[in-house]
Amino acid sequence: MTSVQRLRIGHHVVEYEIDGVAHRTEVAEIFVDDRSLADWLGVERDLGNCGSDLDLRQSPPLRERGLALFLGREPSYNQNGSGRHVLYRCHCGSDYCGVISCVLEFDGDHVVWQQITFEDDQGPMLAPHPGENPAQSAFPPGAPLRFVFDRAQYQTELERHYAR
Repeated sequence: MTSVQRLRIGHHVVEYEIDGVAHRTEVAEIFVDDRSLADWLGVERDLGNCGSDLDLRQSPPLRERGLALFLGREPSYNQNGSGRHVLYRCHCGSDYCGVISCVLEFDGDHVVWQQITFEDDQGPMLAPHPGENPAQSAFPPGAPLRFVFDRAQYQTELERHYAR
């Protein structure tokens, strides 16, 4: 039997420094069973992965598009051309910097995020590079991950988030 996770969209503060000046920004965070996606992946949220289609600071049309993408009303798209759904992207908005992405599937009463991992213009990273030092790898520990959500709970949570 497949384990079904619970989706929650919350917030995370990203702190960074530019030219010696400290900055803080609040970003939307994905929680799966009350554990942040970043934690599941073993990555830090920083400027390299603080962008998201969940960002409520976007214009109303981009917010509507973000909801449509997460709900499968529009096909997943990214600038790398893989058709994978972007969960985190660089603050600059470019997917070419590398993204955390997944294969987004809708299966009856479930929504499935398959192969959650780092992706760049070389494609999704489905395994560490041979001989690479794991401590310096872009391949997240435990990746590629797979989460299954109850479709009704998933949709309700996304609609709640975007209604703010």
